[in-house]
Amino acid sequence: MNIKALTGAAVAAEVSALRPEASSDRRVAEVVAGLLADVRVRGDQALVEATRRFDWPQATVAGLMVPAEDLEAAYRETDAQTVVALETARENLTFFHRHELTPDWEETGPQGQRLGIRHLPVRLAGLYVPGGLGAYASTVVMNAVPALVAGVKELVVCTPPGPDGSVNRTVLAAARLMGIRRVFRLGGAQAVAALAYGTETVPRVDLVCGPGNAYVMEAKRQVYGSVGIDSLAGPSEVLVVADRTARPEWVAADLLAQEEHGAGATGVLMAESEEVCSSVRLALDRLRDHGDGDGLKGLAAFYPAPGEDFLPLAALLVNTYAPEHLEIQLADSRGFLPLVRSAGAVFVGHLTPTAFGDYVAGSNHVLPTGGSARFSSPLSVNTFMRRSSMVEMTDDAVRRLTPHLARIADSEGFMYHRVSAELRAGGAGPEAEASTAECS
Repeated sequence: MNIKALTGAAVAAEVSALRPEASSDRRVAEVVAGLLADVRVRGDQALVEATRRFDWPQATVAGLMVPAEDLEAAYRETDAQTVVALETARENLTFFHRHELTPDWEETGPQGQRLGIRHLPVRLAGLYVPGGLGAYASTVVMNAVPALVAGVKELVVCTPPGPDGSVNRTVLAAARLMGIRRVFRLGGAQAVAALAYGTETVPRVDLVCGPGNAYVMEAKRQVYGSVGIDSLAGPSEVLVVADRTARPEWVAADLLAQEEHGAGATGVLMAESEEVCSSVRLALDRLRDHGDGDGLKGLAAFYPAPGEDFLPLAALLVNTYAPEHLEIQLADSRGFLPLVRSAGAVFVGHLTPTAFGDYVAGSNHVLPTGGSARFSSPLSVNTFMRRSSMVEMTDDAVRRLTPHLARIADSEGFMYHRVSAELRAGGAGPEAEASTAECS
């Protein structure tokens, strides 16, 4: 772990150094573009060929979808304690995400027009569940709950199969728990293509969500516009702000937990003093099974340089770095919270490691990365919703607003915008005409 004294003037440069190098792998983009085009044109046959090449040599069209009985069997065979844990996560997430629901509204505007907003869920969403480092049943729950709370009618899952065509049983059990009926043995860019464009077997969805490797992220980038996406997530990151009241072993464990997210993961400590940094470094050595040099590559620790005030400096670092996960381990953790302006999720107090948010506390673990917490938000009900504006003009509103419309339309050279309004303003509306006809 590299320990440095930090000044306010150096924060921007240090944050830049913490960021992984921007990916500009032209080969990845070209491979993804080829796969997307192939699936778009040849559908299932392209999916089978890509799956045989990358994941499951014996793949067939008939085998792409996991049979319903396999979902049921996986759910029955999963040990009861794991099912209860997943149910707990589901219920806590449901409690959390229900608070994000926004009611529709409709009111009369200043000139008599009726205005409103309707909130409408997407019809069908596709969830990508990665393979690789582990089984990600939690990804199923984290992505499915806000979609279901939003009112999405159906979710489908794509997840890469093993070389024998198998899919992790806990992932299947989680899908069954969430009421998902269609799970496909598909991974990588070809899975994103199938969800974005649809094939004979895989339905075209309205939105693709879920994490993945560089090929999955590039595929989401390229299909955006044909389909909605949740975000383009990068490597995971945590920033821990700690004073002398923090327990070094707890901080070290939280930083090591970040290591389990794989390549590119970053852990940063902003400590009150060099002594706190050193204590955490010793705790890291004790907790690891091997030496410090083989640990988390993206691990950095800072303490205030002489003349710098700890809490303002920590706040500057937090808001410049805009971490995916922020842990506040201070004597007055709540007191620091108002200083935080940019973070994906904030974990307040010594008893609140990121791991609770990753699994069971109730907040969503799909969070903005790479500093995007400055302008974006965690996965939420709103990810799966569309807002539709509603306008209804009355005779009085038409008469009162048409002169203003005409002036703006003329200034922009849009004559028929003016005409379309003046035709209505020049005579009675259909309701008034019908009333006049009845009287005569």
